Amino acid sequence: MKKIVLVIMILVVALYGAKVKKIKDEIDHVALAALLFKDGHAQRAGEELKKVDLEDKTIDLVRYYTLSALVATKEELYKEANTLFLKAIELGQQDKSIFLYMAQNAFKMQEYQATIEYLNKAGDVALSQPSTYALIAESQWRLEQKSKALDTLANAIEKFPNDTSFVKQRFNYYMSLELYQSAVEDAIFYVKHGAPDEKNATRFIMALKKAKETDKAIKLAEELNLRFDQSVELKVLLAHLYIEKGMIQTAADFFDKASIRDESFTKESAEMYRRAKKFILSLYKNSQLLDAKEKLKQRVAIYLEYGEFENVTVSRSALERSGLLEDENIRYALAYSYYMTKDFEACEKELKKITDSNIFQKASELRKNIQKCKNDGWECDI
Repeated sequence: MKKIVLVIMILVVALYGAKVKKIKDEIDHVALAALLFKDGHAQRAGEELKKVDLEDKTIDLVRYYTLSALVATKEELYKEANTLFLKAIELGQQDKSIFLYMAQNAFKMQEYQATIEYLNKAGDVALSQPSTYALIAESQWRLEQKSKALDTLANAIEKFPNDTSFVKQRFNYYMSLELYQSAVEDAIFYVKHGAPDEKNATRFIMALKKAKETDKAIKLAEELNLRFDQSVELKVLLAHLYIEKGMIQTAADFFDKASIRDESFTKESAEMYRRAKKFILSLYKNSQLLDAKEKLKQRVAIYLEYGEFENVTVSRSALERSGLLEDENIRYALAYSYYMTKDFEACEKELKKITDSNIFQKASELRKNIQKCKNDGWECDI
């Protein structure tokens, strides 16, 4: 009885093994790989393709090599992918869209001439897609074929008038070539019809600035500042543009707005208010500086501009402690403040410590004025 059971078990195992082998033989690994790839499982698709018996005459080799190339592309094996694509073409693959994949792979390998050639082989499949023109233009640009790149974009703009990305791409080329007037035209068009991000918005304004179109730059910057109201960079750019126009108060206001989001511009804000003679605002912004040494140094400049010389002289101890008196320009400012408050003795003490030849001449003039004040009060310049 035990022998019969054993024989039956052996037969069952043998039959099961034969059934499994038959099932395995019937699996279409290429079809399964295609399904896996379609569902986003490129790695698993590749593993399935490795199971394919290339000696099997029933295998669709065109499909096999095409799918293998797509998997290699997904895995960023661009050279291997293009080799596999070429093998599929050699075996009869006629789908022109393959050349689009090959062009993209060639571009990623920095094979720009090959990129253009593959796109040309794609024919109408490629020419119907806007991205083709962008890729051709960029390849031509990197091959130093500047004029061809601009011509390609001009054709693309004419063929796809609603696609503003070509205008932005051409703008970048114009900027590189320092053709600022042409860049300005594209910038204005793109702002009006496209969707610029903050980075591009800044570049557009810089194009106008470099083209010496300050008024247009300000107009565009004001418009974009409203669109990107959180942008510190646009506010700082506007501040510099207004400085060029000599509108210091407005520049100070924009530095002030920038400093609310980025404290590194607090110093510039205080400085601009000082230059605009808005001393109260200047001192207020100065009080917000975190660097004590920089704060004190700037405050001295504000007091001098404001005519608050006594405030400079009472700061002597603080200047000494901070090490700012090692800067002889600061020491001269202190000496001058003593002079303006008619503390000539203190002024002389500071002047004696000045050794910088560039400042020494000013110190000598100050000594002469002190002597005049001592000898004849009416000749004194204070």
